[in-house]
Amino acid sequence: MSNRTLLRIQKELHDIQKDPEHQFHVWYNDENITHVHALILGPPKTPYCLGMFDFVFNMGEDYPQGPPKVTAMTTGFGRVRFNPNIYSNGKVCLSILGTWEARKAGEKWSAAHGILSVLISIQSLLSDKPFHNEPGHEHETDETVIEEYNQKIKHETLRVSLCDRLEEYLGWTTSNDSNRREGSKSIKRSFCNCQSQSPFIDIVKRMFLMYYDIYLDVVDVESTKVRDGTAFKLARFEFGNNLMDGHYQYSSIRTRLEAIQKALLAETTQWIRESRQWLTSETTTASNLRSQFDQITASREYDGSILLELEEDNPFSWSVTIIGMPMTQFDGGMFRAQIVFHDSFPEVAPRIRFVCEMFHPQVTRDGVPYYRVQRPEDVRQYLDALKKLVSEEPLADPTTHLNPKAAMLYWGTKEQRRDYNRNARRAAQRSAEY
Repeated sequence: MSNRTLLRIQKELHDIQKDPEHQFHVWYNDENITHVHALILGPPKTPYCLGMFDFVFNMGEDYPQGPPKVTAMTTGFGRVRFNPNIYSNGKVCLSILGTWEARKAGEKWSAAHGILSVLISIQSLLSDKPFHNEPGHEHETDETVIEEYNQKIKHETLRVSLCDRLEEYLGWTTSNDSNRREGSKSIKRSFCNCQSQSPFIDIVKRMFLMYYDIYLDVVDVESTKVRDGTAFKLARFEFGNNLMDGHYQYSSIRTRLEAIQKALLAETTQWIRESRQWLTSETTTASNLRSQFDQITASREYDGSILLELEEDNPFSWSVTIIGMPMTQFDGGMFRAQIVFHDSFPEVAPRIRFVCEMFHPQVTRDGVPYYRVQRPEDVRQYLDALKKLVSEEPLADPTTHLNPKAAMLYWGTKEQRRDYNRNARRAAQRSAEY
């Protein structure tokens, strides 16, 4: 492959990584940038809502004149066909990839396309009515059939893309899963021949903590529609091994989600315990974090907006108090948060959590804020993200909405907005008393 092509691929990947608006994460080894891992976040308000789906891209010698080869890796032990166009064997059917017949000239691959074009095309498949993706069923009007298909996708998104994934990351076994087909093999288990595990472990853990409340809300709503033990209904186009079969197990999924959240919160506590050894060993990260703390406090750039201190003089555990802006619903608030760092920072992102109530669309009910930074090595980026919560309007992007009630009130009617302001002010008053 020519140097020119390699430089193009490198630029494509860099552009994806630096744009926080994209709900895509990519990873590659510098020694072989033609082999790329991608994580796609399921769009909100679809049956794939905030699920996490892995794909592997391989750019051939003819790239960009020819399309990359793309394989879906999130398949539930080769059992789950998550979409009419995403098969359980990993095949992704898209005209842009040449794996499906193009009906129009503009649907075919051209050198003007790239990795981002494919990611956007795949994410577009994860729609609110994926049943319509199946050729010949584009105009299906039977809402019962459409909803039955959506219902099992919601279930499997939680079970496979989240529970199975996180339990694997935590070292738990899922071999007793009754929805696993006997004799099937998991594409995801060995993940890829380039490495033994997913490169997105830290990202997935962080996003799970952010979206945990929303996952539970899906369980609460969907479990009222179907009883545990009810079999999935097969769609007309599902057959052989290329289908999504199984039974609803929402009570089990809730238990699993709760256990995963508990384990991830315990992980953060474990980091603090382990940090004593990192300090004793005088690791590079310990020195880096202390240096950043000293520089930030000496600059006084956050005077009047953020109070900072190291908990027990530990640079791996920062106590951060966000001061509510005057003349806002957060006026008078003293919102205390904890930032805990791992010795592998910045490769492993810090865990951030408010230890007092904060009523905000971008903060979960138990205090985990939404954030995505462009320079993960710079602690200022995380502080700025927290400061924006009280100094700027909430983002309209629904993937940033971690508190469904707060988001509904904020973007609702005038009366609902007033209700939001009342809730936010009460939380601010209580935070000052914390």
